[in-house]
Amino acid sequence: MRDFLRRRFSREEVVGLSFTVSFLACAVLAAALGWLAHEIREEKGVPGPMDVRLRDALIGERSPDLTRAMLAVTHAGDQHFLLFATPAVAAALWASRRHVSALLFAGSVVGGFGLSSVLKIAFVRARPDQWGAIVTETSYSFPSGHTVMATVFFGGLAAIVFHLTKRPAPRVLAVGGAAAMVVTVAVSRVYLGAHWATDTFAGMLTGGVWVVAYATTTETLERARARRKLAEMHARSEAKAEAEAEASSASAPLDSGTRPAS
Repeated sequence: MRDFLRRRFSREEVVGLSFTVSFLACAVLAAALGWLAHEIREEKGVPGPMDVRLRDALIGERSPDLTRAMLAVTHAGDQHFLLFATPAVAAALWASRRHVSALLFAGSVVGGFGLSSVLKIAFVRARPDQWGAIVTETSYSFPSGHTVMATVFFGGLAAIVFHLTKRPAPRVLAVGGAAAMVVTVAVSRVYLGAHWATDTFAGMLTGGVWVVAYATTTETLERARARRKLAEMHARSEAKAEAEAEASSASAPLDSGTRPAS
């Protein structure tokens, strides 16, 4: 057990500290999502006081300029935007020889869409009343698909930055930018009357689970590949050293006992 724990919290192991922290984070997010989903099911999808207060507060702040801004922002989680943005990011990663990251990023976005769709069907929560809504949707409400996809996409971009650099400044900017985009998309969905606040909370949790799983898998595979490369280089170095030693031994002058007479 002690050796198992040491390996799980080691920075050098492929399945070490990074994997352990990511696993715990994923478990916490999944538990929070499970609790929220349980509450929604217990209430049979009926919005609670917090949902109503937040929706009324955001609707009370409506103005023509703010509405135009929210309509623009909400498209960042729309499937039509992601249909072009996701292949573009994956192609850029592939071109830079980040093949594992490219495949997992594309798979993460597609998987996030699938998971969101399955949860909507499972909970069949009705949308807010269409009266007063600026946008209308025909699918179920829980979780917010736009928020899930914004979390998966922008969270995935932040994860890529973490894989590309260890410098604190770019990492902080990536996380801050991703969080700002996700929260803004979530707020826009409530402001536009498309969702209850708890739908967007669930969207962030669902997308968060998916992003952590994507980032952890990418990190683990990249570590394993780096370790294999290091082992191969070490093996080649040893083979080269042995070959040089054999060549040196074969070319060494005969010792005095075997030299021919002059």
